[in-house]
Amino acid sequence: SLVSASALTAQVANAEVEVSAGLATTYLWRGTDLGGAAFSAAADYSHESGAYAGLWASSGDAELGNEYDLYVGYALEAGPVSVDVSVATYVYNNGTDSDTGADTTGSPGENSEFILGLGVADASLGYITSLQDQDYQYITLGYSVAGVDLTYGMSDDGAGAEYSHLDVSYGLSDELAITVSKPFDNSSDAVIAAGDAVDEDTIVVLSYTLPIK
Repeated sequence: SLVSASALTAQVANAEVEVSAGLATTYLWRGTDLGGAAFSAAADYSHESGAYAGLWASSGDAELGNEYDLYVGYALEAGPVSVDVSVATYVYNNGTDSDTGADTTGSPGENSEFILGLGVADASLGYITSLQDQDYQYITLGYSVAGVDLTYGMSDDGAGAEYSHLDVSYGLSDELAITVSKPFDNSSDAVIAAGDAVDEDTIVVLSYTLPIK
């Protein structure tokens, strides 16, 4: 998602519903510029037990087209320690299965991930793996200090395509934020020779939270 938005909430049977929306100058995904300005919107349901579910939709992916994500999870906190476990599925209007090439447009479950997040005070660790191709791994290390969020991400598809990135994000106001992302290509020589090298240009993204009353 882009950034947290102002929330519209309703208390229903010990639950909360939050609606959010935002704009960004480009679709930044795990240190990769997916191309084009992006509009996103989300609706999230959370229960006081820690269970939650949601829908997130976005434009801006130049290759796969418009996207919507469905996710369910469970989060808990104990003092400074937090744990978040979830499963997400991603659906695109130009989607294809990466292994078979089959059309997955409008097919939830064809592209899904298991996501684990751990936090201690201002530090965080994230782990993601594909449920279709468990050779894919994505790991993040995060830290927040003086209003600045630092994220170091590492991606490995299990076939020689590896890269990392460092993101620095800062909220210029309650609605406006800036993120600077620097990718680093760690791929094998064969992947680079095939023309699949990661673009190492620095990416700058401005994101704006739309006020929802």
